[in-house]
Amino acid sequence: MKMRKISIASSNKRIGKVLFIVEGIKTEINILHKIFTNIFDYQYEKLDRLDRYRPYNRKENPLSSIFVINTEESNIKDIKDANGYLDDLFIRLINEYRFPVDKAAIYYIFDRDNKSNTDKVIIQELLYKLNNSRESNEDYDKQGLLLLSYPSVESFVAANYIKDSFEIGIDTGKELKQYLNARNINYQKINRDTFKLAAEEMDKSLKCMGITEYDLDDFRDTNLEIFDYQEHNYEKNKEYRIFSLVCLALIDLGLIIIED
Repeated sequence: MKMRKISIASSNKRIGKVLFIVEGIKTEINILHKIFTNIFDYQYEKLDRLDRYRPYNRKENPLSSIFVINTEESNIKDIKDANGYLDDLFIRLINEYRFPVDKAAIYYIFDRDNKSNTDKVIIQELLYKLNNSRESNEDYDKQGLLLLSYPSVESFVAANYIKDSFEIGIDTGKELKQYLNARNINYQKINRDTFKLAAEEMDKSLKCMGITEYDLDDFRDTNLEIFDYQEHNYEKNKEYRIFSLVCLALIDLGLIIIED
């Protein structure tokens, strides 16, 4: 399989304001912190569902910065925000933390684990609607791009260290954590070199699914194609291929550059 050339942008490339909405209260927040303050050099703020706010790597009047928040509970259905939790939190980000949500690129980082995020209909609906990081779907009042990890965000960690990680099948996020722990693999060791491997693994995995081109202005068809591939594999083998779309957010922001 012919590899495309992948490079990582400079640590301070201008990317504007970026909001990540995640389900986990620890792992996703720490992984994103590692990426955006160690590999890249941006102001990074987090406000979790326990109302714990913390800024990192403070910059004066930053042109580029990252904010990470949780949904109300650790479940993908909470993206739909029936009780207005996220809407209220967005207002708070604007008024209290002066973070312009309405002008930010927004990414939702969630898992597809058959033991937790189990509602396939909701997942498919959200993949269809949350298809662009900066523009709202004309049929949906929220903007953002939904990026799944199969079966959990630890798939991104695995791709930092394990070549051909897509060939590994795992049932649940819990089992994947155990698999990585047994091999002493964790997000704390992620650096610029391992991050490049993760980007290469994602690109290679997409090719294994028959995906060679995609449109980041409208990612719905590709997202649904990935979902269908993983669901068919799960139905047949009772496991997901290790795969994460975390790197796609960095491609969208111009921080990972892929050339043919």
